[in-house]
Amino acid sequence: MRVHWNDFEPYRRNVTFYPANDVPILPLIDDLDFIRNKKSWGYTFRVGFFEMKQTGFNLIRDRLLA
Repeated sequence: MRVHWNDFEPYRRNVTFYPANDVPILPLIDDLDFIRNKKSWGYTFRVGFFEMKQTGFNLIRDRLLA
């Protein structure tokens, strides 16, 4: 297979970065419904991309930007 570098367009997500604070995860675990097993909460984050409800996103965002 031959790669044509002149036609190469990397896939990128359109993101905006904001200054954020470090936030401990443990106080948030019970309120995040995408974490099914609260004892093994880190496993959820190992897959990289996953879907969460808007409420979980808002909770994390609000804490990071506070």
